[in-house]
Amino acid sequence: MNGTDADSRFSLTRENGYVRVEWNEDISVTEQDALDLLDRLDQECPGVCKPMLANLNSMVTVHAPALAIFASRLNVAALAIVGPTAVDRTIATFFSEVHEPAYPTRYFTEPAAALDWLLTPGHGAPGTEG
Repeated sequence: MNGTDADSRFSLTRENGYVRVEWNEDISVTEQDALDLLDRLDQECPGVCKPMLANLNSMVTVHAPALAIFASRLNVAALAIVGPTAVDRTIATFFSEVHEPAYPTRYFTEPAAALDWLLTPGHGAPGTEG
């Protein structure tokens, strides 16, 4: 199942070598949203640790419990966070510096640069160490 359900606050799709998450615009991500993402990821890629591109889409905020879940339980090889706003950058910086996820994490303003990094050997590309 690719895409999203009508009531979901994000879409998750499998791409060539990575997973893409598109958050709905201008939302605040809750603990339940984080748990829903973990469930969807497990359905789409059971037992597989793929790199992920997450587009924040001018996200308003991410609740602390959601950040903790993403840092400790998100099964990804690497995470490229994409968002053009200062708030997006602040969320990404806070996540990587305060929550210290166990996988490589980097912020980008553009998806193309994020994919270049994400699919580079050593940053979570399939068949490499991340």
